[in-house]
Amino acid sequence: MGKYILNQETRKIELHFSKPEYMALSEAHKSDIRSNFLWSNKAGAWVSRSTNNHYWAIKTAEKIGLEDGGKIGERLSYAEEIEKKSERAEGRAERFEIYSDNAAKRAENLQADFNRYRKDWAWLTQPILAGHAGSQAFANHKNRVMARYERGFEEYEKSSYYQDLAATARATASNEKLKDRVYLNNRIKECNKLIKAFQGHIAGYEQQIYRVQNGEVITSRRNGQPMTVEGYEECIQEVLEKYEYEQDKLEFFSKCLADLGGFVFSKDNSIIIIVITNKKLIFESLTRQKF
Repeated sequence: MGKYILNQETRKIELHFSKPEYMALSEAHKSDIRSNFLWSNKAGAWVSRSTNNHYWAIKTAEKIGLEDGGKIGERLSYAEEIEKKSERAEGRAERFEIYSDNAAKRAENLQADFNRYRKDWAWLTQPILAGHAGSQAFANHKNRVMARYERGFEEYEKSSYYQDLAATARATASNEKLKDRVYLNNRIKECNKLIKAFQGHIAGYEQQIYRVQNGEVITSRRNGQPMTVEGYEECIQEVLEKYEYEQDKLEFFSKCLADLGGFVFSKDNSIIIIVITNKKLIFESLTRQKF
């Protein structure tokens, strides 16, 4: 059987095995793969949907018998990651704009005959005579023209659809959100929350190491086997990598916010809370959580 690897650049788990090996899997295993992974022609592998918590992706890989192939690539800084996302979004926008233009050209070609004939009132109003060969030939021709005209509207709809996708991709590429103080402030709060949680996880693993070193047997929730000091050290290393990633994000968002002049409190993003303490009124300004 093949192997699974962690691509540090994309932060995704990749499953590498042959098509015959995939076809030999049970339907239940195939369903697990489709639930947790997407096929990537570029990577030539099944790529995890997850980018942070890979528990179910790894569990699926182990369940189908894949070996741990370690890691490949180098972890990008969050700024580099954003830049790559922007480049990919810009590429999508350009492709969608081409698709839109092509669909519009097809629509124009499909409707060209009718747009030419519609200027001829006789063509529009000519009656169809039953049993008359010439009249029936004209009817068939007119039906083909009208059918092409209707398909032209479908192509115009496709053109509009691709224009919308291009606009969305352009918005992603421009990183407009990085100019929004509220968005940046919320991301900073999320990073701080995760960093605090990861610090707690690391402290918890260190406590487990202490217990194991003192002779206590602790079994793994994953496979029921006794945990070792080395196993907990691996867990700490995994959490440290997530911690470093969130720290990198925190620095990135903090810099973006600082470049905008910091978070500005106003009547639109803050509320005043009146607290009565020891018969004194204390006014506290709190940032709104709903935007």
